[in-house]
Amino acid sequence: MDGQDPEVRDAPTPREGDDALLQAAERLAAAAEILVSVSARTAVAVDGRLSPPLLRALTLVGTDPGLTLATLAERAQISRSRASRVCDTLEEAGLLARSPRTEDRRGVGLSLTGRGRSVLDQVRDRRTAWIKEALLRMPEADLGGLLAALRSLGPCLAHGHPEIPGPPDRSV
Repeated sequence: MDGQDPEVRDAPTPREGDDALLQAAERLAAAAEILVSVSARTAVAVDGRLSPPLLRALTLVGTDPGLTLATLAERAQISRSRASRVCDTLEEAGLLARSPRTEDRRGVGLSLTGRGRSVLDQVRDRRTAWIKEALLRMPEADLGGLLAALRSLGPCLAHGHPEIPGPPDRSV
């Protein structure tokens, strides 16, 4: 125990009830929903078969080539059987390849094919272009404030939330 009175330790910080903080959280959550939707739409525009779970798997494998099925399932927070079906779909689409791992011949590593890398790059490029276009419509002063806020917010989001499992170290 840290010796601190439980009521004092559990008391909300002065900012927790702040209306500006709540409003910022709500606006950021709304922006996040739009960004998720944009990501899904750009993926489908590049390849009509790319659902959000397929794009997530493609991104995770693209970030960590050689990833095992078990690790993919863990990072994507899906069951191994679901991860296997996702990989089957990506493999059938020519976006993913399975190959024996050099360090453990019993294990199978996942990697993107050339087409898979190309598709992932196209999705990222289209998503970035869409976001850039939106940012071009922002007043210059707001853009400067956004950049400053994002520099601070990124590390805070990476720290995670105690009730929600955080992303793995190498996830996108």
